[in-house]
Amino acid sequence: MEPLNIGIMQIEVYNKEESPLHQIVKKLIYRKILDLEPYNFNYIYEGSNGLGEKIYGNFSNTYDADKQYSYYNESKRKEIRENMKWGDVETNTIIEYIHNDRDNQDQEYTYTSFGQGKRADTYIPLKPYKDKIFMEYSFYLDGLKIIPDITLMDYNGKPETVIEILYTSLPKAEKLIKYIESNLNVIFVFANKAILNLSTDMACRRDFFKIPIHEAWMATTSRQEKISRAVNILLEKKLEDDEYIISKTICKNIHHNPYNKWKKNYLNLGLRFKTNKEEKERDISHDMVLMKETSNLIILLRYMQKHTQENKMIIPEFKTDRRYER
Repeated sequence: MEPLNIGIMQIEVYNKEESPLHQIVKKLIYRKILDLEPYNFNYIYEGSNGLGEKIYGNFSNTYDADKQYSYYNESKRKEIRENMKWGDVETNTIIEYIHNDRDNQDQEYTYTSFGQGKRADTYIPLKPYKDKIFMEYSFYLDGLKIIPDITLMDYNGKPETVIEILYTSLPKAEKLIKYIESNLNVIFVFANKAILNLSTDMACRRDFFKIPIHEAWMATTSRQEKISRAVNILLEKKLEDDEYIISKTICKNIHHNPYNKWKKNYLNLGLRFKTNKEEKERDISHDMVLMKETSNLIILLRYMQKHTQENKMIIPEFKTDRRYER
């Protein structure tokens, strides 16, 4: 295939509102989605519920009659993939296959070259995004003005997916709650953890569609899961690079004592969570005693208490997605 046209990126410096790193990651992701094409997601493995035969026909077999690897079939499959266009029957068949599995993929974390995270095609509907993707697009969610870093529109021109690039600051609890209560797909990307592999990935045309999504939810994800994942975002700075939260429990803060004049004003809310690197739960209640009710974490935990019958939330363990192994 012909290489994509070289693009030029303009970056502002000394901008107090947006660091150069934040701008770079935002614009790389914007361009990646804008340039989305069937070749980025149409790699079909043999045995994908008969999908390979539908797409490749007689060239779907990896091995020939002598059980030798068929380089000819592989070259023909690549030729078919490279010539697929938006709107083709084959393209629509693949999109339907991927989208039908979105609910299952939403419950999993995938290990990719970007590290543990979420699959892009679970939260970003596969379609052409010319005139349907915007940076710093302003709109209202239940009365609150929202300006996501990137907004993707549906076919009716309404916001469908938003992407927040995080670096020096985290989202306010009010904004997170509006996202939770909305019918939007919401994606969070940490700029400092995304830049290296993302910039390498954007060096040439790729036969896969990957974005370094750290946390995300679909419009149809349960409220309980949305809240739990939003709390994960606020706890990010307490984790190491390869560490992720498996479960969390809201508890009573044992450091609060209403009969002690020094401790009666301590926050009565605590939190324990378990990560993939620890056998026991980590209790951060002591770090929370002097937090105010206006703290973003406390607001979100109170919201979690209100909308969750069971305080303990289990986050699915990370699994490898075989379809994206190379």
